Amino acid sequence: MQDVSNPHGKFLRQLLSRQETASAFFKAVIPEPNQQSLDITALEISKDQFVDDDLYHQLSDMLFRVYRTDLAPAFIYLLFQHKGNPEPLISYLLLRYMERIWEQTISQGLIGHLPLTIPVVLYNGTTSWNVSDQFGNLFGKVKELSLFLPDFQYILYDLSQLSEKKLPENPILATGMRLLQNINDRHFIDMLPQLLTPLKKNLNHDRTRQFLSHVIEYVCSSTELDEKNIRSVMEEVFEKTGKDIFMSVHEKLFHNGVVHQARDAIIDVLTVRFEDIPSSILDTLYNINEVDILKILHKQAVTSMDMDEFDEVLEMMLF
Repeated sequence: MQDVSNPHGKFLRQLLSRQETASAFFKAVIPEPNQQSLDITALEISKDQFVDDDLYHQLSDMLFRVYRTDLAPAFIYLLFQHKGNPEPLISYLLLRYMERIWEQTISQGLIGHLPLTIPVVLYNGTTSWNVSDQFGNLFGKVKELSLFLPDFQYILYDLSQLSEKKLPENPILATGMRLLQNINDRHFIDMLPQLLTPLKKNLNHDRTRQFLSHVIEYVCSSTELDEKNIRSVMEEVFEKTGKDIFMSVHEKLFHNGVVHQARDAIIDVLTVRFEDIPSSILDTLYNINEVDILKILHKQAVTSMDMDEFDEVLEMMLF
């Protein structure tokens, strides 16, 4: 459920969901000498996520499969800290999540060596990054016993240090990084037209319009800006096309809000009446987006004698 509680993580996942955009990002992040041993252009995006539930509010992650130049498989693991001060135990968290990646690889049938996993930290907190990038430094000064230390280094991409000179060449990626960098700025609404203007020349591309839809959804869900102001910016920069994109997203968000309320009403009734709701029922409810069906299920939640009866009706509604 990361995307539901974490609009920053959702936007990053949308931004890097296309291979060419993700490749452009890692070409800008991974040092050139290391890139020579990887085929970044052919990376594959995984749906797997490994961050602990209680850290969703400040961390998000993405996993990418790549191949080394010797054709051996490898991973790039991206951990995004989007709020708070630098996490002093970030190296430990990276090791923890990389271990889960390797465990998953082993359970799927490991052939040969464990896949190399390159850890990358994307940071957008309140202060500049000041944490060591070496895992071994978590143990302090133990030079005489260093033989026994596990160690690795992660790559840091600190958005607070991002400048115009360091922006990726890809216009969608560059705009996405600037949006993530400035989303919490108190002058964000004044900055937004300038941030979006570079996309004007590619407005006829479907990819650009889809990205603008994601931008509107992100800004609406992660700020307290008035929707009229957001619409005004879209019209100012992109004229009628901007207005049309905004209205389409606004309609979608309104529908999602109604669905969310209807679903929560069902869950509230079931919780009050039966206390524990089986995870299978919750998963099914979260996959229903039709308001009419949810209204019927709400009535059933009120009238069902027990959870089994509700579950039977739920299954019938899906067939």
